[in-house]
Amino acid sequence: MRPRLAIRLVLAMVAVIVAGGCATTAGPPPDPALLTYAPDTGVDLSRMEETSSGLYIEDIEEGVGKNAMRGDRIRIHFISWLPDGTLVDSTLAGEAYHFELGSDEVIRGWNQGVIGMKVGGRRRLVIRPGLAYGARGRSPRVPPNAVLVFEIQLIDAN
Repeated sequence: MRPRLAIRLVLAMVAVIVAGGCATTAGPPPDPALLTYAPDTGVDLSRMEETSSGLYIEDIEEGVGKNAMRGDRIRIHFISWLPDGTLVDSTLAGEAYHFELGSDEVIRGWNQGVIGMKVGGRRRLVIRPGLAYGARGRSPRVPPNAVLVFEIQLIDAN
C-alpha cells in the first residue's frame, strides 16, 4: 500500500472513531457492527440476529396474529433514528404507514425485516445503507451512507 493512501485510511478511521461511530462517511458505507448506538435507539447488536444480507433483526414483542408474507398489504407504525439517536421519522402520532410487502414501495431492509412478523408484534431493525438509501441518502433527514435503526409494530397484514 502506498504511504499516502495508508495515511488517508488511518485518518479516516480516526475521524470515524472520534465522531463516536458516526452514521455516515464520505467513503465506503459503514459497517453497523462498528458503530456506537445512542441509548434511545435500544440497539444491542449482541441480542440481534444478523441475516446474510447484513440486516440486524430483534423481536421486541412477538405478535399473536397472522405472519406477514410477500404480497401482503401491510400496515405498520414505526419510529426511526440514526445511530447517534437523531430522530428521522415516526408514525406514532399519526396514521399507520401501509405498503405491499416485497414491492419497490419501501426500502429493501423493510421488505426483508417485516417478513415473518406476526400481527401485533414489534421488531427492531438495524439497516445498513445498501438496504436503505445508500450513497444518495434521503434529504434532508437521511444523509448519504446512513445506517438506520427502526422500531416497527405490525398492525395488519392481509
